Amino acid sequence: MNSLTVLRSPGRTWLTAVLSVPFFMLGLDLLLLPKLFPQYVRRLDLLADEMGINRIAATGPEEPWGVIFLLAGGGLLIWALKDLLFPRVMIDIDEHGVALNSLLGATGGRIVMPHAEIVEAAPARLSEGTDATPGVGIRFADPSRLPSNPWGAVWVGSTLFIRTAGWTAKPREITAALTDVDSEPAPGYLVDLDVDPPEVGRVDGDPTDSSDPERAYTARSRIYVGGVLVLAGAILALFLWIAGTENNAVFLFPVALSAAGGLLLLDGARTYLEST
Repeated sequence: MNSLTVLRSPGRTWLTAVLSVPFFMLGLDLLLLPKLFPQYVRRLDLLADEMGINRIAATGPEEPWGVIFLLAGGGLLIWALKDLLFPRVMIDIDEHGVALNSLLGATGGRIVMPHAEIVEAAPARLSEGTDATPGVGIRFADPSRLPSNPWGAVWVGSTLFIRTAGWTAKPREITAALTDVDSEPAPGYLVDLDVDPPEVGRVDGDPTDSSDPERAYTARSRIYVGGVLVLAGAILALFLWIAGTENNAVFLFPVALSAAGGLLLLDGARTYLEST
């Protein structure tokens, strides 16, 4: 029997960590640093002076905003760093059985099922509105041993469909580890969750296979162009800083250039992962 450990993908967690940093820094700048160091001048106040607008303290109390930014940004940053350093195992397959760690929620523990309990496993595509989510459909010999309202999964009849979006392994890799690789692969599932009760169809092959070489090539091109724009923005900002321009508003152009490049790079990376 194959062994496989599937983790939660770090992509979304990394993006959460990146987005939380500016809010955390705003909280430090507005609230904590002025309290710890009375001589400290808020960076936002200095920016307002450079742009010729009123300081934030002149328009009302800034402490509530500082508390909100500090708690929200700090909480998200701590959670994201914890998840990046200690990624959560979603499913663990070895010779002893299958450990399902996602069905009871974030802190609900794990459920271990012996291999003999698994009757069938196949890739599944779950349709919910306009979204098509990849998943794995598993039939168990004794479904009563599993929760009736699982977290991140849904029962359709006697088959448990587990959503695998954001996991580090594709559905076909998970099902290959759950079943005997020498046996004939089971037909995939097409699940329509928009109707009541949900409808399940069977198709030959893997319905979650979205590999598209042409789309992957286009995505790689976006990654390259985005990287070039980010680098160009950084070089231009460095040039303007060395030149010592008096109008700091000109730095908005390299910032916008780098931001556009970053968005293009992230979109290209996401599309590339989806098409390979």
